Amino acid sequence: MRDVDLALSDISDIRAQLVASTRFLGISPGFNTVLAFLAFAVALMQTWQPAPGQGDFTYIAVWAAVLVASFFITAVQAISRSHRLHGRMAGVLLQSVAQKILPFIVAGVILTCVICAYAPESIRLLPGLWQLLIGLLGFAVLTGVPRGLIWVAGWYFCSGILVLAVAGQTGALSPWMMGIPLFVGQLAAAHCFSRANGESHVCKKI
Repeated sequence: MRDVDLALSDISDIRAQLVASTRFLGISPGFNTVLAFLAFAVALMQTWQPAPGQGDFTYIAVWAAVLVASFFITAVQAISRSHRLHGRMAGVLLQSVAQKILPFIVAGVILTCVICAYAPESIRLLPGLWQLLIGLLGFAVLTGVPRGLIWVAGWYFCSGILVLAVAGQTGALSPWMMGIPLFVGQLAAAHCFSRANGESHVCKKI
């Protein structure tokens, strides 16, 4: 019985090592590109044709909807692609990534709800806080994704600080506080995943 327990423990350790050493390729470069141009288009729309009586809550609602929709579409696509690219490792890799990502998503949702409900005067800080969370999320998953994403995470972290500073000084929200960071960040992420997918295909051929 003890031998069986040791064998199971060894298998668990080997699986953990495989997960730690395997890069997650479930994110589509094409979708990141689409998200980048979607963010740019939404920012343009808000700049040229603002909704009548548009205020801070409408601004936050629009960008929150963009982020939520992007997350769900990314999740569905990641599940589909990971099963195709990673085979039997897909479930373990998805679980590992989800454990790292979910705390930041929950924090973002709670932060948004609390500020909107109890501190509406600080709502202009949300775009910067969202970007900081995205940056920290990127740093948290670095061990399981293409290494180039460290620059994407750094971009979101720095843009979040800059947006917080600008929002604090001006006291106003601009569509480009979300449009530019998402446009640049998602294009950079698409490039990183595209290169990683290319390297993976080359390794398989070799």
